[in-house]
Amino acid sequence: MDISELGSVLKDGFEGEVRLDDISRMLYSTDASIYEMKPLGVVLPRTVQDIIQVVKVASDFGISLVPRGAGTSLAGQSVGRSLHLDFSKYLTGILELNATERWVRVEPGVVLDELNAFLRPHDLMFAPDVATSSRANVGGMIGNNSSGAYSLIYGKTIDHVAEVTAVLSDSSLVRFGPLD
Repeated sequence: MDISELGSVLKDGFEGEVRLDDISRMLYSTDASIYEMKPLGVVLPRTVQDIIQVVKVASDFGISLVPRGAGTSLAGQSVGRSLHLDFSKYLTGILELNATERWVRVEPGVVLDELNAFLRPHDLMFAPDVATSSRANVGGMIGNNSSGAYSLIYGKTIDHVAEVTAVLSDSSLVRFGPLD
């Protein structure tokens, strides 16, 4: 595969960042585990449309994707010889809060401690208490079904997620949640 061709196709109309240089690839070759694998490249999407574009290009080129947040996982799930999508730079918004119904809508790159600081004045919290809460991204927590020391009391991530919007491998945008 020609990496420069991949870069050209990715950058066309892309609002985020595309990093194919050796330094960026080396920075993303590890997470908090013992594993090390240099990715093909790293993309930092700014919008959902960016994500759709990356998924389509990856499919066209026949390459795999690794969605990634802070890289705090301990089992190597955020490394691989693939194209990495890092949501932690731009997709960090807290989009909507309904304190009455006790839910919040966020983007995948929101850091757990920042989310809980936002929720605290409303007597709310996102309960999974991971040890890396100062860095862990909610999207990564959902992907891993993260838990912590108090999960027996408060539950795991899956127990606190009502809905997920995702981009599938065919680049379609879908919402997973309760059926009406």
